Amino acid sequence: MLDRRFDQEIFAGALKQNLEDLRLAVVQETDSRKQAVYAALYDYALAKKQDKLIALRSFER
Repeated sequence: MLDRRFDQEIFAGALKQNLEDLRLAVVQETDSRKQAVYAALYDYALAKKQDKLIALRSFER
């Protein structure tokens, strides 16, 4: 079983990455397993950024 700190470090690192860089990693990776990992990290980072945007008061009506 993986150490939870390791998981947290991976996801924290994804949040620090430029979304465009993660997207390009998905598109350019030839190894399907690595591509799946990059896609999961991209999806996670994108969802977190969307959550922050939705939480802004200016977003509410």
